[in-house]
This record gives sequence, structure tokens and C-alpha cells, in this order.
Amino acid sequence: MKNQILTITLGSLLAMGAAFAAPQPQDQSAAPQNSQEMRRHADPSEQLKHLTKRLNLTADQQSQLLPILTSRQQQMESIHNDSSLSAKDKHAKMRAVREDSDTKIRSVLTDSQKQTYDQMQQQMRERMQQRHDQNQGNSQPENSNR
Repeated sequence: MKNQILTITLGSLLAMGAAFAAPQPQDQSAAPQNSQEMRRHADPSEQLKHLTKRLNLTADQQSQLLPILTSRQQQMESIHNDSSLSAKDKHAKMRAVREDSDTKIRSVLTDSQKQTYDQMQQQMRERMQQRHDQNQGNSQPENSNR
């Protein structure tokens, strides 16, 4: 159970940062190893820098996106720290926050930028799925071949 909660929480936090991070090696050692690294990946200013570089954002777009990214980070931290929520509820709420912020982000982008952003999101989902698959493989019982 702890492993599932940790996986969901880590996955959600990584999703925030990974959506805006440069492609990372498939080696698991490249993943953030502690909460300080995860916070750095979720830092709205760092995300904005990455988006600006990848999407060639204008100054006006940057000023519109920073509050969206900041709000998303604050909401995610609040959900993460809410001990009254079950892991399933946290996951659902985090997903809703991500979807809402993605809609707001997309509303600021040009059609060309939206295409690039969608590609970035798809790459992030693929990396997250690979990490999930690797974690599932690592948690399988060793004596399951009876």
C-alpha cells in the first residue's frame, strides 16, 4: 500500500516537472531521488524557462503562463499534503488539476505551439508509463513462477 501511494504521489509530481523537462535517459537513476529534486522539477519558474525555450514563448505568453504554473504547483502540493484524502482521491484530484492547467496553458498558445506542447505531453506520458511499468516489474514477487 505504501508503495502504491508513493508511486502515485511520485508519478503526479514527476508529471508536473516531466511535462516541461527535456527528454531524459531511460536510466532510472536520472529520476529525481528526493523531494528537494522533485520540487526543483516542479518549480514554475523552471517550467516556464523550459516552455519558453521549447515553444519560443513571447513575453506576453510568459506573463500569462507563470500564474497558471504557480497555481498548479500550489494545488498539487496542497493535495499531496492532505492526509485526509485516500491515494485514489489524491490521484483523481491531481489529474483534474493537471487537465485544468493544461487547458489554460493551451489557451495561451498558438496553433503551432499547441502541436509542440501536445508532443511534449505525449512524450511525458510515455516516460511515465515506462517508469510505471518498470516499477510494476520491480514489485512482482520473485516466487511467482510456481
